[in-house]
Amino acid sequence: MAEHAEQVLEFGKVRQVLARYAVTAMGKRKAEGVSGAPGAAELRLRLQETSEMARALTEGGSLPLGSIDDVSAHARRAAAGGGPLEPSVLWKTADCLQAAQRVAGWLQRLGGGYSALPGLGRSIPTCPDLLERIRGAIDPTGQVLDGASADLKAIRRRVRALRKDIEAALRRIIRNPEISPHLQYPNPTMCRDRYVLPVNAYHKHSVAGLVHGSSDSGATLYVEPMQIIQAGNDLSEAIGEEEEEVRRILWELTRAVGAERDAIVTATDRLGEVDLVRAKALMSLALRMCEPQLAENGPLDLREARHPLLLWLTRPEPDALPKEKDLDFDAVVPVDVRLGNEFNVLIITGPNTGGKTVVLKTVGLICLMARAGMHVPAEAASVPLYDAVFADIGDEQSLEQSLSTFSSHMSRIIQILGHATPASLVLLDELGAGTDPAEGSALGEGILKRLVRVGCSAAVVTHLGRLKTFATARPQVENASMDFDTLTLRPTYRLTVGSAGSSNALEIAERLGLPGDILDDARGLLDAQSEGEYSAMLQEVRLAREDAEERRSRTQYLEDQAQKLKAQYEEVLGRLKAEDQRRGASMGLQLRDMLTGLLADAERLREDVRPLHRSLAGRVSSLRDGLRRCLADIEKLLEGHKLERALQEGDEVYVIKLHKWGTVERVDQRRGRAQVKVGTAQLDVELDELQSWGEEV
Repeated sequence: MAEHAEQVLEFGKVRQVLARYAVTAMGKRKAEGVSGAPGAAELRLRLQETSEMARALTEGGSLPLGSIDDVSAHARRAAAGGGPLEPSVLWKTADCLQAAQRVAGWLQRLGGGYSALPGLGRSIPTCPDLLERIRGAIDPTGQVLDGASADLKAIRRRVRALRKDIEAALRRIIRNPEISPHLQYPNPTMCRDRYVLPVNAYHKHSVAGLVHGSSDSGATLYVEPMQIIQAGNDLSEAIGEEEEEVRRILWELTRAVGAERDAIVTATDRLGEVDLVRAKALMSLALRMCEPQLAENGPLDLREARHPLLLWLTRPEPDALPKEKDLDFDAVVPVDVRLGNEFNVLIITGPNTGGKTVVLKTVGLICLMARAGMHVPAEAASVPLYDAVFADIGDEQSLEQSLSTFSSHMSRIIQILGHATPASLVLLDELGAGTDPAEGSALGEGILKRLVRVGCSAAVVTHLGRLKTFATARPQVENASMDFDTLTLRPTYRLTVGSAGSSNALEIAERLGLPGDILDDARGLLDAQSEGEYSAMLQEVRLAREDAEERRSRTQYLEDQAQKLKAQYEEVLGRLKAEDQRRGASMGLQLRDMLTGLLADAERLREDVRPLHRSLAGRVSSLRDGLRRCLADIEKLLEGHKLERALQEGDEVYVIKLHKWGTVERVDQRRGRAQVKVGTAQLDVELDELQSWGEEV
């Protein structure tokens, strides 16, 4: 069931996008197989890792992870003792160990404000001794270095000396006027690892030596002159000793790799994990994603959510790896969806091609992405820990099983109803379609009642009018409509929770060019009075819902901003009391300005909602009072660090408008201004725009 949901929601394509941002084979494999975390604690850790990585990359960090190979299989083979590893494999193993050392150090050096990534860095094994040993014995081309052992160094010195002597002897022979006329060309060559001269076959008796071969035509014989045969034998013997010593060295390094098998396998896996976290962070930054807040058993609340694959399709170059500036965010209309608080079942209606199925897929993908420790494409998101996501979306007619579209959908729904629990999310597309409308409506209503009894969260798309009124007397069920612009006769692709939508079939048919006489006949068959009353009721409900939704959204925005500022406020208090107080003071001043602005917004919103919404006004009042207390605490703490005396040359000051620190170079009390050096710039600033601090800050 879970695999089917991932298939119809196209989560596999999201995995493919994620894999594009990975740089190692291990990271790509992990991205292509990314799945939900087994528990809430591990899921929170994965999300925190992704958030911290995105922040580290945004702050200018560059993770020192290149395109390294997966050497875990080689480490296992080394431990099994089947044979010595090739020098190139040993070099790749050293590359992996060096990457592990670099990455582990980079993660652990992130310092304050990071906790998950340093922990991930500490989990990466490093083998510095093995790394140094391989690097001292193998070069980047996969050759064993002379310094790999004292014996190898001595043997190769002897080999070079023998080659030098042989080449000098050959040059003397070639210059001999009794020999040179019988050569095909005046250069020695190699044949079967022996130095030889190219002798004309008709003059073979003119050059004494051993024949080691001939050219394809037979016109040239390759002769090793008698003068160098003994030296050639000595060289062959030395080369054999070299090969034996190289093999011994490779065996030693292979056994050393085998001894560190577990560490190498773990390091390789951890590097893949780090690459996966980096890929999640890069994808998050490119698609403007946010970290989803885990709601445990709470509601689903998505704001400004976009379908990730639709965003991905807006990239200008299909083969390019896009960044945020490359994507067209305006081309994908965002939606707000909430589910599981005031109501558990959301019935989505509206025009054909209006985006209803996209909403279902957006909700489903965001839940799957959040469960996989990924950020989600939304302005803000609160996602429950669903035990499963079930989906019946699209035309799944089965020719092999001789099932119609209706039968296929009904079979899938029966399976879903048999497995869904109160902690599940159910997504159903075109409920009741594919059969007689009256029977489809009856079946659809029965299915909706079953979903309500189960207590699961569900989003259901339908065109059936009877199902649009299902939510009227049921507090657990709510309507939502995909908006339709009656002036342009086009869908807006925006979702409005709280009102049922019309299919607008006649208007869409007219826009597509259906003949007017057919449209007139169709309109004449409609019950004009009941249809008009129903449309008017829908419009009235829609307007009331839109007004309440706007006010609720404004209140929720203020509460979210206050929550963020509270976290910043607590961080500032800690910084002002710690060694890094100068940075804390900067944050404190910025936070004071933000609190002041937010307090003004809260005052205006309270006056706006007080006449109509007492409960909202109470929430805003509590929010306003909390902001005032935070602002008072910040002012009190900052006041204790101000200089009591007048500003003097050399004082450290904070330039409020620039949010930067500078040094006073000259003070003009008469003009009420000061010359301040900020970085390399010289600024003339009013004294009121400067914040001065005592030496203790």
